[in-house]
Amino acid sequence: MKKVNVILMALAVLLLLSCDEKKNPTQTPEVTVVPVHEMPGICEAHGTVGDGSSMNVIEFINDDGDTLYISKNGQDVMGGLIVGDELDVIYNVTKEDIFASVAVNLTSLQHIWSQKGADGKEQSLELNSGGGAATYNMAVDYDSWEVKNGLLLLHSPKKIGSETPAIVDTFEIMQLTTDSLVLMHGDLVTEFERYN
Repeated sequence: MKKVNVILMALAVLLLLSCDEKKNPTQTPEVTVVPVHEMPGICEAHGTVGDGSSMNVIEFINDDGDTLYISKNGQDVMGGLIVGDELDVIYNVTKEDIFASVAVNLTSLQHIWSQKGADGKEQSLELNSGGGAATYNMAVDYDSWEVKNGLLLLHSPKKIGSETPAIVDTFEIMQLTTDSLVLMHGDLVTEFERYN
């Protein structure tokens, strides 16, 4: 009797296993690969200006070594379009083209920028290559800078032993030319002239 029960149990288990296999056949799911250049969206990249740039197109070599041809679409490059300069660009990708929405020449930002303070004394902001920053005769200290989303971010150093985190001030770049820099922070507009 025990042998019959054991055999019946074994048959029931085999039957259940065979039914389960029929319900869940192993199939390879279909995968559709969409090339990146066909995916519309907004992107931001850092790189350099290539020598194939023209009045209407930026030849942009990103940090990965890929070359993009970005239509300026009437958009000016803040700081100018100079071959070999570092550039931070925000661009829209459509199925038809790539259009720049904001482009900032980072090399043009890398100078000492000066202005007269409220007390009549000269104040300066130095933006170095590699993201280093310094201030002279200003009420706030900055030790680094970067451009994100077309905005200039100036970082204040964290004080040793302080619980307060480092401060990041965000500025909209209103104008950047070879000899002037105009920044907006909230409602405050600050104008600088190039010192070096």
